[in-house]
Amino acid sequence: MITDPDYNFASPAGREFVYAAARFAAVNPSSRILNLGAGCGAGAATIAKEFRCKILAVDTRQGLALKARTLCEKEAVSHLVTVDTKDPFDTNHAEDPFDLIIAEGGFLKPTVRKTFFEKLPQWLKTRSWVAFADKIYTTEKVPVQVQQTFGEIKKQTLTEEAYREMVKCADLDLHYIGLAPPSNWDNYYGHMAQRIADTEGHFAAPPVRAAMHNEINIFYRMECSKYLGYLSCICRRKA
Repeated sequence: MITDPDYNFASPAGREFVYAAARFAAVNPSSRILNLGAGCGAGAATIAKEFRCKILAVDTRQGLALKARTLCEKEAVSHLVTVDTKDPFDTNHAEDPFDLIIAEGGFLKPTVRKTFFEKLPQWLKTRSWVAFADKIYTTEKVPVQVQQTFGEIKKQTLTEEAYREMVKCADLDLHYIGLAPPSNWDNYYGHMAQRIADTEGHFAAPPVRAAMHNEINIFYRMECSKYLGYLSCICRRKA
């Protein structure tokens, strides 16, 4: 059931995920944060409002970046949040590394996962933090229709074991790992159902609207909570 009618995050990880990441990293007004896959800006605005720190929020989808800027203005944190639409891998963030990197839902596509984990040691200060969230399969027996919607098993959509191995290979210490509660999926899809009713912007595009409508339908009709989880990890760069 929907427990948060004001939910506006880009994944089931939600508000609790970004708060936890910021508190693990002891974020304060002097901290610099990189927010990848910022979506409509809910995560960046939430952290900036609570901790008054500087945030670079990146999302290459122009329509979502526009919404993020609008939200940050509404929340009076636009002076703290810079919204960027450039590919983050085209920028040498190693010249000015971050105290915390947050990769929100949707950023860790199969094409960027390897590069993301390779860049972390360069983009993070020593002993600084990274938090990421992504959907995973929680069982090997996944119906074909679910795989077609949420990613081919073990290739597009990973497992917890695969992410643990990627964390280990990146020489990170894993401090927290957990799954979003069922209510967060309901909150997320409730928000998405509102967004695909938009008449302009990213979600108004027919292909986006059709894909999200199908995803919502499959998730509930096929009882996808039997096969899917939304994994959140908070890690620290080793010395």
